[in-house]
Amino acid sequence: MENDEQLIAAVIDLQKIFLKAAMDKNSSFMTDNLHTEFIFTSPRAVILNKEGFTNDFVLNPNIKFEIFELTDEKAIIIDNTAIVYGLVQAKPVGQADLWERVTFALIKEDDKWLILTMNATFIAEKK
Repeated sequence: MENDEQLIAAVIDLQKIFLKAAMDKNSSFMTDNLHTEFIFTSPRAVILNKEGFTNDFVLNPNIKFEIFELTDEKAIIIDNTAIVYGLVQAKPVGQADLWERVTFALIKEDDKWLILTMNATFIAEKK
């Protein structure tokens, strides 16, 4: 059985893998790890469901990142619900770095953590 620190590390690692999968345009990761009811709220208040997020963001050939990484991350786990929050450094190809405050909600179904929501808000450059 995992202890609290192992569970927290596991859900944080899932979010880091999620961001790398998005950067690498890995649609199979999205299929396997986003909940069927997944909702993404972008920093510009655009709301996408699982299909929209995968097709319009992850697989969009016009959206490419050099960096898309989670830092300063923390997690809270209560029963089968986890909240992961932190900063994401995003560097679109040929553009300046962007910083976002992100919050993910995950739920555990059939012993697997699934990402239910992701909310992002632009912030000033990290100091």
